Amino acid sequence: MGFIRERKVKSGGVRYQAEIRLKGHPMLTAAFDRKSDAKAWVQKTEADIRCGRHQLYSESKRHTFEEAVERYFNEQTVSIVKRGHLLWWKKELGSLFLHDVRPAVIVEKKQKLLTEPTKKGIIRSKSTCNRFLATLSHLMSVCMKQWEWTSENPVKKISREREPRERTRFLTAEERHRLLEACKVSDNPLLLTFVVLLLSTGCRYNEIRCLKWADVNLFVGKITITKSKNTDVRSIPIRGLALEMLRELASKGSCIGYIFPSQHNNKPLELRRAFRTAIKRARLKGFRGHDCRHSYATEMLAQGLSLGEIGHLLGHRSVSMTRRYAHLIESRSIDAVSKMSEQIFNGVENG
Repeated sequence: MGFIRERKVKSGGVRYQAEIRLKGHPMLTAAFDRKSDAKAWVQKTEADIRCGRHQLYSESKRHTFEEAVERYFNEQTVSIVKRGHLLWWKKELGSLFLHDVRPAVIVEKKQKLLTEPTKKGIIRSKSTCNRFLATLSHLMSVCMKQWEWTSENPVKKISREREPRERTRFLTAEERHRLLEACKVSDNPLLLTFVVLLLSTGCRYNEIRCLKWADVNLFVGKITITKSKNTDVRSIPIRGLALEMLRELASKGSCIGYIFPSQHNNKPLELRRAFRTAIKRARLKGFRGHDCRHSYATEMLAQGLSLGEIGHLLGHRSVSMTRRYAHLIESRSIDAVSKMSEQIFNGVENG
């Protein structure tokens, strides 16, 4: 039951002391300048206690955002990309209690994401901003559903940025030849093998870069991606030139650790600069390293694989991610319909 007492203060004004005493719960008190605020607090708090929400409210005022991030790292499997997202949020919100991580605060930080350049001087895209928000949303959902540190997920109230339609750039046969020739003359002797693997598997840059010999089966012809963007484990077959080059590389080394090791062997080799140089030397306009995935998907589509099968090989969790290649199916369907029409209506004259 709630009580409101009027108390005079030294300045001559009036304060309203609200108290709530419910059987089985500790007494709660709060002071307000207006009686209407005190009444509203009593009504809401009593309702929260009876519904079991008040405990979550109290927990959200005891735990900081930094505590939540650290526990998340300890208990969840976090990819390299998501770890980077959470470290940024921790820097911006770490000192706040979870109760104070409100939608207005997150919106303010979202604008900072969109306008503040990274350490490399790059302005983040709207798509990247949405990925940051998705990672934060998952953290807050875990706080709410699993740990009971908060009663709601404030990120759910924030609208996402409208993302531009993603480009689909892939290599023609002649462009692929130029790229491989440029890799052959690169100062980095491992670049050619690296690019051949990208084109032969459709893997992301870091998935191949961080690949270890323990993840490769040279007898079966298969690689297993254990560290992916979405933390899923998947296996991809390798044949032909890619398998031959891996076997040749294995015959020259110890087959321990990274396939593409740095000089210190405890870290993978950084190949971005060499790759960009090769792309420039091959005169590939508008082509990025990530477009090797699009080239792989296009070739697999030409071999008759469905969008679902291609999505599995690429590590897409949703078919919607693979639908960007749907226009290629449409163009292929036109040829198929033309051939079908010729075969079944051959010799039939128009009335």
